[in-house]
Amino acid sequence: MTEPIIQFGIVGFGRIVELIHMPTLKRLGGIKAAGVYDITAQRRDLAVKRGLEAFAELDGLLSSPIDAVLIATPHQSHFELAKQCLQSGKHVILEKPVTLTYAEAVQLQKVASDCGRAVTVFHNRRFDRDYQLVKQVIEEGELGPLLFIDRRHHSFGSGASFGVKSFHPDWRNEADYGGGALLDWGVHLIDQLLRLEIGKFAEIDAALHNLRWRQGDAEDYVRASIKTDRDILLSFEINFGSHAASPLWVVGGENGTLEIDTDKEAVLHIKGKPAQSIELTPSLYDGAQTIYESFVKHLTEGAPLAITMDEAVETMAVADAIRISAERRQGVRYGDLVLGATS
Repeated sequence: MTEPIIQFGIVGFGRIVELIHMPTLKRLGGIKAAGVYDITAQRRDLAVKRGLEAFAELDGLLSSPIDAVLIATPHQSHFELAKQCLQSGKHVILEKPVTLTYAEAVQLQKVASDCGRAVTVFHNRRFDRDYQLVKQVIEEGELGPLLFIDRRHHSFGSGASFGVKSFHPDWRNEADYGGGALLDWGVHLIDQLLRLEIGKFAEIDAALHNLRWRQGDAEDYVRASIKTDRDILLSFEINFGSHAASPLWVVGGENGTLEIDTDKEAVLHIKGKPAQSIELTPSLYDGAQTIYESFVKHLTEGAPLAITMDEAVETMAVADAIRISAERRQGVRYGDLVLGATS
């Protein structure tokens, strides 16, 4: 019996699709890229050269014999595009962030439920080797009772130079497109911290800044401190103006500290023991493979999704709370903000 093939459409044929999604699709069984919708003629021409049918209108792609779509477009378009695809009977994979806001994420989750279609979100950094090491060390308990976790991402520039020239490469720096450090890298870091499952988020204090060089009107610096109900302090920082390789992680407990300097090297400091160097082997495709495999098995066998909409909604709730804290310039009680209660 021939294995069923999921016919897969792509909305937005940008560089991330060529770098991550297409190579992953080619390695997997049970799913095949079949068509592309893109608003630029240059990207449609490239899709045709790659052996894909190309459409200048979304309705054309949705009317073709596809079962599911990837949405890999600027952030501000995610909600409406996903809603249209779901209401056309297609299952959806969304590049992160799922939507611009928590409210949109909740609404999209309801649309998916009403339509009886699956949605998963490309939080691929949950499967990075450095994050997996953090999770492993915490679970093994060698650090002792946790005190703090510090997560950082430093880079020089937002990645706007990665964008395709035929569209609008600077969209990552512009608020109207949903650009900025919080929705670009912040949602990855929030997702990682949430999935460590070390307590419910209780208090959030945050700041968003546009650095002096003004690459656009969206923030390129984010700092957030989060206190859990287990009195563990979580903090993260994103800095798009840094040439320095900041440590990715510093995880501290009463008995030791894990320091991950890069995606290739870490040091474990345990009280009374020599420092232990740990080598990591980064992989660009671990997360993509896991997410796509779970998506195929979910559609064909009913298996669980690697990334659920419940998880994506929770990530957006925290992102909203961070933005509100920064706007108010004061700490906020996380639960009150998300649930809409008054303090």
